[in-house]
Amino acid sequence: MFKTRHPNVTPTRPNIVLFLTDDHGAWANRCYGNSEIRTPHLDALASRGVRFDHAFTPTPVCSPARACLLTGRTASQVGIHDWLQESIPDIGQRDWLASETGFTLPELLHGAGYHTGLSGKWHVGQSYDTPRGFDWCFGMPGAQRVHDGTYTYHLNGTPVTLTGNKTALITDHAIEFLHAAPSDKPFFLNVGYIATHSPYEDTAHDAAVVETYRDATFTDVPAYTPHPRAKDEAVDPGKPTTPAERLSRLRGYYAGVTEIDHAVGRIVASLRESNQLDNTIILYTSDHGCALGHHGFWGKGNSTRPLNMYETSLRVPLIWSGPGVAPGVEVNQCVDHYDTFQSVLGMTGIDTPTNRDYPGTSYAAALRGQPLVDWSDTRFGEYGDLRMVRTPRHKLVWRYPNGPHDLFDLDTDPGEARNLSTDPGQAGLIDALKHQIDTFYARHEVAERSGLNVKNLPRHNEASEAWRDGLRERAQNETRPK
Repeated sequence: MFKTRHPNVTPTRPNIVLFLTDDHGAWANRCYGNSEIRTPHLDALASRGVRFDHAFTPTPVCSPARACLLTGRTASQVGIHDWLQESIPDIGQRDWLASETGFTLPELLHGAGYHTGLSGKWHVGQSYDTPRGFDWCFGMPGAQRVHDGTYTYHLNGTPVTLTGNKTALITDHAIEFLHAAPSDKPFFLNVGYIATHSPYEDTAHDAAVVETYRDATFTDVPAYTPHPRAKDEAVDPGKPTTPAERLSRLRGYYAGVTEIDHAVGRIVASLRESNQLDNTIILYTSDHGCALGHHGFWGKGNSTRPLNMYETSLRVPLIWSGPGVAPGVEVNQCVDHYDTFQSVLGMTGIDTPTNRDYPGTSYAAALRGQPLVDWSDTRFGEYGDLRMVRTPRHKLVWRYPNGPHDLFDLDTDPGEARNLSTDPGQAGLIDALKHQIDTFYARHEVAERSGLNVKNLPRHNEASEAWRDGLRERAQNETRPK
């Protein structure tokens, strides 16, 4: 039985459904140009709304990327610099967003009268309980493990063991939240899918969906040539070692995307059938990108040593649809998760807190089909003691304190295959770009939470000890790709 909202009590503010998927690269969508992947529901959202062609994550790994979107602040303001291995008690039980209490997106929306829910992945600490700002939560404590099987979730803090496909179960509970939402309040629902995260093998996904990709050619994925900085097999068991394993992982990843697309369609259908769709803004994005052999590695920013900031790790899908959103618009300006935080507040009429520093700017004008005036297409990113600036033409990746560094000309080398950082003729450009990095983070960091103080920060996972004890220093001596 679907609940129909009575016109006299329809909230004046729009409802918000935020899909925040894990490891879904922008390239892995039909509406972004992929010729074989099937994403009809995401394509439909894009045709009815706004698609951003140059959307980026500030950090190409799960937990800090999510923190950036949920707080609108940099990793060096929040203090999360790597993925959180929440199965380790002193990591999973830590309140990693304590410094942002009262200022996260769900808390700000809840304070403005929204009924708030989370279904799926949180991954910024204390995932075994309902996060601050949420009225309701179907969450995933600890390691997420396989995509289809038995797993102990939590429902409002109470353990619930269920067997089945995680995407389907997350969707079932998201729809339950929508059905139970009070009719006199707008709602905010954060849906966190993980089907595009490893394990990628086709056996990990819905067999019927995998079968639809049995004869796929995967022509949109570049040929796999191992990157000289890629993690070895002992460190990265997800990397394929045979052509058959590569095809299995490609089929599995594509199937994961299509499983998520189907789930998005289910939620859209539920909203339509309950007469809530016309008053609901739907926002689809991912925490960061994902490479399936692109650049010679599998994964994201932590799939190489030292860590990377390649475009495939950084670029995310970003699609908006719903009331106040212009139909059929493609935006070419560069935006990121900091801007998305500001834009959610802008589209809901909630004032940005004035007593905090934010690096982002609302792109709400673009959502309404208007030009973004005086918009900067320069983006910044960080991953621990690695920092980056990306202009429309150049990208500088600076690894503190001593490198190795990367400089790419994105116009002449969009695949980022030629590192120009040791070219004496680029010294002036490097100095100017490095100055931009230092200026940005001088404003948008808190000293005790800065990524440049990573050795003094709490560990995030088992690799953090090796990281702090010299992994970076050893990596500095590796041969850089030419």
